[in-house]
Amino acid sequence: MGELRELAAAFVVPGPAGVAVRDRLRLSESDATVLCEVGIFLGSLASGDLAARVRQGLEHDAASWASRKRELTRRSLSRWAGSITKATHDQWALARQGQTAHIATLRAAIAAIDARLAPL
Repeated sequence: MGELRELAAAFVVPGPAGVAVRDRLRLSESDATVLCEVGIFLGSLASGDLAARVRQGLEHDAASWASRKRELTRRSLSRWAGSITKATHDQWALARQGQTAHIATLRAAIAAIDARLAPL
Protein backbone atom coordinates (compact mmCIF):
# COMPACT_ATOMS: atom_id res chain seq x y z
CA MET A 1 0.00 0.00 0.00
CA GLY A 2 2.89 2.40 0.69
CA GLU A 3 4.67 1.79 -2.64
CA LEU A 4 4.92 4.51 -5.25
CA ARG A 5 3.43 3.85 -8.63
CA GLU A 6 5.61 3.74 -11.74
CA LEU A 7 5.41 6.77 -13.99
CA ALA A 8 5.11 6.42 -17.74
CA ALA A 9 7.85 7.79 -19.95
CA ALA A 10 7.58 11.48 -20.81
CA PHE A 11 6.49 12.43 -24.30
CA VAL A 12 5.85 15.59 -26.29
CA VAL A 13 2.29 16.33 -27.34
CA PRO A 14 2.04 17.50 -30.96
CA GLY A 15 0.87 21.06 -31.47
CA PRO A 16 -2.51 21.97 -32.90
CA ALA A 17 -3.00 21.06 -36.54
CA GLY A 18 -5.91 23.38 -37.33
CA VAL A 19 -5.77 26.93 -38.56
CA ALA A 20 -7.48 29.79 -36.77
CA VAL A 21 -8.52 32.74 -38.87
CA ARG A 22 -9.44 35.93 -37.10
CA ASP A 23 -10.85 38.65 -39.21
CA ARG A 24 -13.59 41.18 -38.98
CA LEU A 25 -16.17 41.46 -41.69
CA ARG A 26 -16.43 44.95 -43.06
CA LEU A 27 -20.03 45.23 -44.14
CA SER A 28 -21.77 48.01 -45.91
CA GLU A 29 -24.93 49.31 -44.30
CA SER A 30 -27.08 47.48 -46.84
CA ASP A 31 -25.18 44.21 -46.22
CA ALA A 32 -25.74 44.58 -42.48
CA THR A 33 -29.44 45.21 -43.07
CA VAL A 34 -29.74 42.11 -45.26
CA LEU A 35 -27.91 39.93 -42.71
CA CYS A 36 -30.16 41.24 -39.95
CA GLU A 37 -33.28 40.44 -41.98
CA VAL A 38 -31.99 36.95 -42.84
CA GLY A 39 -31.26 36.35 -39.14
CA ILE A 40 -34.74 37.46 -38.15
CA PHE A 41 -36.29 35.25 -40.84
CA LEU A 42 -34.25 32.14 -39.98
CA GLY A 43 -34.85 32.76 -36.28
CA SER A 44 -38.59 32.81 -36.85
CA LEU A 45 -38.36 29.54 -38.80
CA ALA A 46 -36.27 27.96 -36.03
CA SER A 47 -38.61 29.08 -33.26
CA GLY A 48 -41.62 27.80 -35.19
CA ASP A 49 -39.93 24.45 -35.76
CA LEU A 50 -39.02 24.18 -32.09
CA ALA A 51 -42.64 24.89 -31.16
CA ALA A 52 -43.78 22.16 -33.57
CA ARG A 53 -41.22 19.73 -32.10
CA VAL A 54 -42.32 20.49 -28.55
CA ARG A 55 -45.97 19.89 -29.51
CA GLN A 56 -44.96 16.42 -30.78
CA GLY A 57 -43.50 15.54 -27.38
CA LEU A 58 -42.38 11.94 -27.17
CA GLU A 59 -44.57 11.02 -30.14
CA HIS A 60 -42.03 11.78 -32.84
CA ASP A 61 -40.29 9.69 -35.44
CA ALA A 62 -38.36 10.03 -38.69
CA ALA A 63 -41.58 10.69 -40.60
CA SER A 64 -42.51 13.66 -38.42
CA TRP A 65 -38.96 14.99 -38.72
CA ALA A 66 -39.20 14.70 -42.51
CA SER A 67 -42.58 16.41 -42.46
CA ARG A 68 -41.19 19.35 -40.49
CA LYS A 69 -38.25 19.57 -42.88
CA ARG A 70 -40.56 19.57 -45.91
CA GLU A 71 -42.61 22.37 -44.36
CA LEU A 72 -39.48 24.42 -43.73
CA THR A 73 -38.19 23.70 -47.24
CA ARG A 74 -41.32 25.32 -48.65
CA ARG A 75 -40.39 28.53 -46.85
CA SER A 76 -36.58 28.40 -47.24
CA LEU A 77 -33.78 26.35 -48.79
CA SER A 78 -33.46 22.63 -48.16
CA ARG A 79 -30.02 23.15 -46.62
CA TRP A 80 -31.42 25.68 -44.13
CA ALA A 81 -34.36 23.40 -43.38
CA GLY A 82 -32.02 20.51 -42.61
CA SER A 83 -29.84 22.65 -40.36
CA ILE A 84 -32.83 24.07 -38.52
CA THR A 85 -34.49 20.70 -37.92
CA LYS A 86 -31.21 19.18 -36.71
CA ALA A 87 -30.59 22.10 -34.35
CA THR A 88 -34.16 21.83 -33.09
CA HIS A 89 -33.76 18.09 -32.54
CA ASP A 90 -30.51 18.62 -30.62
CA GLN A 91 -32.00 21.44 -28.55
CA TRP A 92 -35.05 19.36 -27.63
CA ALA A 93 -32.88 16.37 -26.71
CA LEU A 94 -30.64 18.55 -24.53
CA ALA A 95 -33.69 19.97 -22.76
CA ARG A 96 -35.00 16.44 -22.11
CA GLN A 97 -31.62 15.41 -20.70
CA GLY A 98 -31.71 18.43 -18.41
CA GLN A 99 -35.22 17.55 -17.25
CA THR A 100 -34.18 13.95 -16.58
CA ALA A 101 -31.14 15.09 -14.59
CA HIS A 102 -33.26 17.53 -12.58
CA ILE A 103 -35.82 14.83 -11.81
CA ALA A 104 -32.99 12.56 -10.65
CA THR A 105 -31.67 15.23 -8.27
CA LEU A 106 -35.17 15.83 -6.91
CA ARG A 107 -35.64 12.10 -6.32
CA ALA A 108 -32.27 11.93 -4.57
CA ALA A 109 -33.27 14.85 -2.35
CA ILE A 110 -36.57 13.15 -1.51
CA ALA A 111 -34.71 9.94 -0.66
CA ALA A 112 -32.34 11.88 1.61
CA ILE A 113 -35.27 13.53 3.40
CA ASP A 114 -36.99 10.14 3.75
CA ALA A 115 -33.80 8.68 5.23
CA ARG A 116 -33.55 11.50 7.77
CA LEU A 117 -37.21 11.17 8.74
CA ALA A 118 -37.18 7.35 8.89
CA PRO A 119 -36.08 7.15 12.56
CA LEU A 120 -39.01 9.34 13.56
